[in-house]
Amino acid sequence: MREKGFTLIELLASTAILLILGTLLTGAGWKVYESSSLAVSANNIRQLSMGASAYLGDNNQTFWPYREAVPGKGVKWWWGLESTESRAAGEGNRTFDPNGGPLANYIPAGFRPDPSFAFTGKAYKPKYRFGYLGVAYNVLLAADDGNRTKAWLGVGQPIRLGQLARPDQTVVFATSAQVNTFQAPASASNPMIEEFYGIDDREVTVHFRHRGNAMVAYATGNVGFLPIDESTRDRRAPKAAVGRFAPVGSLRYLK
Repeated sequence: MREKGFTLIELLASTAILLILGTLLTGAGWKVYESSSLAVSANNIRQLSMGASAYLGDNNQTFWPYREAVPGKGVKWWWGLESTESRAAGEGNRTFDPNGGPLANYIPAGFRPDPSFAFTGKAYKPKYRFGYLGVAYNVLLAADDGNRTKAWLGVGQPIRLGQLARPDQTVVFATSAQVNTFQAPASASNPMIEEFYGIDDREVTVHFRHRGNAMVAYATGNVGFLPIDESTRDRRAPKAAVGRFAPVGSLRYLK
């Protein structure tokens, strides 16, 4: 009886088909990963939005500081408590306790580090050891006299919800990042992307990673997407899609 087997041509054809299928599946797998990662990013914004609404309800409709000094412990940022030891550990080795931030009791357990920095087109430069938040707070809400320096330093009085002329168009949270060219291993010839935690009318720190849009949460609790203002795109790493949703100096969407 004649033995059955592959001829050389059949073997080459089968190999080619497997390679094509592998390429297609790899591309499809990457798309699935991208979609799931962006879903985490979107879920974080929604979780923060719900937490912010609950916080405002318990605190006389007053927003929270960007940061507060905690004597003997470190700094209470809006996203968590960072110890003095952590701050001395240096970039990429720092840690923070999310349970020590002002929103700690208001953010549901589904919140987790955002993996979507993989789609920026640039190498990621870590600030903390265990992942990244990927979201910024509207710092102008942290000082009712409009003094952004006080707001960033945490020495201003946060604004009240009722002081906003258009709360339905005032962004509280937005997907965020910045381009770093000034801290090794980043440099002018090797711009890297890293997370950032605040937006105001000057900083170029909104991240339009949701396929060209930034995901935002408004003061009314609604969430949505805003496109980049092309005049603000950070040209040091244009494909990373870091910019603003309004020109520098504009208070649109901020107050």
